[in-house]
Amino acid sequence: MKNIFYLVLLFAAISCSSKAEEPDPLPPIKYQSHFGVDTVDVKLKKVSRNGMLLIEYSYNKGYLSGFKKYVAFSKPRFFSTGVFTRNGGVPAKFDIAVAEFIPETEFVSDDQKARSTFQFNAAKTDSTREVSEQNLLTSATFSRSYLFNKAGFITQQSVSPSTGDSYVVTYVRTSENNVSQTWSIKKSQAAKTDKSDYQYDTSKNPFFKLGIDWEGDFSNYAISPNNILKETIYNANDRGVKSTYAYEYLPNGYPKKITITRGFININGEEETTTPVVLELEYY
Repeated sequence: MKNIFYLVLLFAAISCSSKAEEPDPLPPIKYQSHFGVDTVDVKLKKVSRNGMLLIEYSYNKGYLSGFKKYVAFSKPRFFSTGVFTRNGGVPAKFDIAVAEFIPETEFVSDDQKARSTFQFNAAKTDSTREVSEQNLLTSATFSRSYLFNKAGFITQQSVSPSTGDSYVVTYVRTSENNVSQTWSIKKSQAAKTDKSDYQYDTSKNPFFKLGIDWEGDFSNYAISPNNILKETIYNANDRGVKSTYAYEYLPNGYPKKITITRGFININGEEETTTPVVLELEYY
């Protein structure tokens, strides 16, 4: 009986010791938009391009719920809709519908047909999220897997299309978690392609908490907390072409106007710039 008593004490001591040595659980990762559950800081109402309405945003309970896009004919014409479905703030689905339009006659059909749907799959790990995309017009599908750092920012995207090469996009981030470099590597080749470099201001990016940009796309313009000042895109010959972004800010630090001057290589191999594009941002 005495031996049994000592064994009970020994197991109790081991149990207490094991509990004492267990590390504290890590805090949950706060994922960046559009994977996270943070509401927007400011509500961007609409964006106009060169004086023409481009996109309008809508919200529900502090979350982006969708957008309406316009095509720039002699007057803006509504032609596309994006709708987010959320569960407790977490995105579950994103659907895009488009109308048929003919630029020559400025015709836009009254009905919009479903173009694509994005299904946000249940999380398998703390550091990854998967999205299933289906193009309903072409039947093409894409499996996308996103990798996050400990701060909840995307550092890699792996894309597997139903046809063609799989590829991986890498996002190099600064200490402020802005994307300073991106590149792609296709499965069939080891060389980096689609290389880009970025520089930023220190003001808040209104598209970051939306998770989409002024075109309604999840792009490099919506993936960083601050606003891009200079973008350098490298061509197949590794020659960089620069584009610049100049801002006018509101008192709260958010931009109200963005002037974009894009570079390109002309037929003589010389770098030129396009006529600047002016985006005007209006908030609720």
